Amino acid sequence: MIEVMELTKVFNEFIAVKNLSFQVNPGEIYGLLGPNGSGKTTTMRMLLGLLQPTTGSARISSHDIREEIVAAKRVMGYVPEEPVLPERLTGWEYINYISDIWRVPRGPEREDDIQELMNLLDISDASDDLIETYSKGMSRKISLVAALIHKPTVLILDELQAGIDPRGAATMKEILNGLRERGATILMSTHILEIAERMCDRIGIINEGELIAEGTMEELRLKAKGQSSLEEIFLSLTGGPDMQLIAQYLGESA
Repeated sequence: MIEVMELTKVFNEFIAVKNLSFQVNPGEIYGLLGPNGSGKTTTMRMLLGLLQPTTGSARISSHDIREEIVAAKRVMGYVPEEPVLPERLTGWEYINYISDIWRVPRGPEREDDIQELMNLLDISDASDDLIETYSKGMSRKISLVAALIHKPTVLILDELQAGIDPRGAATMKEILNGLRERGATILMSTHILEIAERMCDRIGIINEGELIAEGTMEELRLKAKGQSSLEEIFLSLTGGPDMQLIAQYLGESA
């Protein structure tokens, strides 16, 4: 479970996240949505212990991120928006390195787990290639393998499916659905609203660091006064494109 309690992060005088509170339950996929700069990644980094909250706190599987961050990290898997990978290692070497960090016991079971994940994500043929040769999609896939190899109970995924081909995206969706059915707690952000609408049990929308709406799709439709799609709901709550500026640009460029 993830419990966020009045979490705030201030950089100098800029409030990136303000009194943010929400909860993600076991067996649930929760989508954290918002415009660029709304505070999604900052929130995730605080949950991961990469940033210290200014005020407020959070718990990961009952572990307080201020007092027990090491214990919290042990149960988490994380895929960042822009993975930074050791390019001079092969995919297989990298996952074994990550497995050692997580203290996954060496042996046939570990090798079978790595091979199974690579097969699932269709990157086994590139497992002996240097990561520097990987495409953006392959880099995200190997990052997901690294996040799953220690069998975490909590997953934090920042724009996981960006740059992934349709087959890979469908595979990731099925993996996440399977983990949810096994009781995993999954927090994900995405700019692809169709993915969030299809995958997430509940959705939280933040704007300028504050939670402005939360609930199931049906609950969000009620809040947005009958808007049917998540895109329409999102734009009605956060503000749509400036049609006057668009018309002005198109008029000038005609």
